[in-house]
Order: sequence, then structure tokens, then C-alpha cells
Amino acid sequence: MNKSLSAIDSTRSLLQQGLKTNHGRLVIVGLFVGLVFWPFWLYDILKGTLHGAASLLLLSAFCLGLYQLWVQRSHLNKLRVSIDDRWLGHLIIIVGICAAPFCAFSEWSQKVVWLMILFGIAVSSWGFLFFSKHPASVFLIVAGLFPQPTTVGKAVWDVFTPPEMLERFMAWLGTIGLNLIGQKATVEQAIISLPAGSVLVDWGCSGYDLACIAAVASLLMALFFKQSFMRSVLIVLLGIVLALIANVPRIMLMSMASAYWGQDSFEFWHGFWGGQIFLSILFTVHYYAVMAIVKQKPTTR
Repeated sequence: MNKSLSAIDSTRSLLQQGLKTNHGRLVIVGLFVGLVFWPFWLYDILKGTLHGAASLLLLSAFCLGLYQLWVQRSHLNKLRVSIDDRWLGHLIIIVGICAAPFCAFSEWSQKVVWLMILFGIAVSSWGFLFFSKHPASVFLIVAGLFPQPTTVGKAVWDVFTPPEMLERFMAWLGTIGLNLIGQKATVEQAIISLPAGSVLVDWGCSGYDLACIAAVASLLMALFFKQSFMRSVLIVLLGIVLALIANVPRIMLMSMASAYWGQDSFEFWHGFWGGQIFLSILFTVHYYAVMAIVKQKPTTR
């Protein structure tokens, strides 16, 4: 309770100080633009979370980045900003504020505008040295606000990989798994065929989205537990591998549901509740695996 009151008092004090200078007033107006957009983003975060997206995790990344800056605010206050940085930052903030009304009907453009404003605030308040001193916080804030990350990720993936590479790979693994449990399955490209029917492993079932969610969750856990860079990389890779492994039995289950149990059963496992069941199992295993790494003592020489 005392910590909450202290945070409120500190925020009130910063607001009062900000209103006394032109720089502070411009920063407050820039932050207000984001506050106007946030209700629309929260709706999409809730909607995306209910459909199994990483929206809530990205919000957590954004909040963690802000929290890291908050606890280091005394260090930030010691940073000196040059006149050129101050004016450049102000120009960026003003451009963002002026562009905001024209970007109000698209979440993608809203987030780009507010990222621009936040960049201008950082440059005008602490200078470009801020970005080299606090790279983790900057990364978390940008990642948390990055518009449509899965869409951008898919576009990048498609550029550097053959068509349907991940879908075909997952269909092949699912077919192997089905045969191991006694189901006579064959695979052709991304189609798994059983005696009673076939199912297409499309992009939504490729495990890519699941791997992205696991990667974000892994990174947040690594940063929260203040792991070294190499351990953080290991934890993220572990999350991705576990997600791809967990996607194989999911494909096997949906293939049997489609072939033997009817459309309603397939829709259940392919939809919200089926996805949540698999996410719960995945993150339970993932949590214990990460904690095993976190609890390991660093080797000494």
C-alpha cells in the first residue's frame, strides 16, 4: 500500500514539475495522445487474448519496460541532453501529435504514431545516449507496442523460407506420430490423410503463433529473473522448441477429430477452448523447465 502511494505521489510530483516548463507540457500532450488510443488497444488485447494470441504477453512486455525505467528514474534524471537533441526530440513529438488525428482510424498507424512520440520524448528528455544505456527497456516497450507483430513475422518468414515449409514439416511430424500410435496415416505436402478422412495443416496450425507466444513468455521470464544474456537466449530457444514439440500432438488430435469424431469435435480442439487447453499444458511444462534453468547456479572457474 505504501509503495502504491509512493508511486502515486511521485507521478503527481512529476506531473506538477512537467507543467512548469514548455518541454514538460509538450511531453504531457504527447503522452495524452497515447492515453486517448489506449482504450481501443485494450479492446483488441482482450479480443486477441481470448483467441489465443500473445496480446496480453506483449502488454506485459510494455509494462515491464516502463517499470524498468521507473525504478531507474534517478539515473535517468542524471542524463544530460544537448540542445540539438532537445530540439530534434521536440520536432518529432510535434510531428507525431499533428499526425495523430489523421491516424485515429487504424490501430497500426496509431501505434506507429505513439512510438514516434515516445521516441521524441526519450531523445528530448535524455538524449540519444539513453538508447545505449537502456536497450532492454527500449526493446520491451517497442515490442509491446509493435503493430501486428505476427503478421509482420509471417511476411518475413515467407521471404526467407520455401512455401509451406513449416506447415509441411508439421504435417510430416504429425503423420509420424499418428503411425506410432497405430493410426495408418499418410502425408502429401501439408495434407494428412487417414482412412476416414483428411486434414490440411495450414498456417494457423503450423505452430508459428504458438512458438511466438512461447518466445515472448520466455523472454519476459528471463528478464524478470534477471538472467544473463546467454541464459536468456537459452530460455527463449527452449520455449520455441517446446512450443513446436507441443504442436505435434495437437495436430495429431485434430486430425483424428476431423476424421473420426465429427466437425463439432474438430472445431472444439481447433477453437478457443482447445487452444487454451494446449496452452495451459505447454506453459505448465515451460514454467518448470525455465525454473530448472533459473535455479542452476552459474559455473565458476
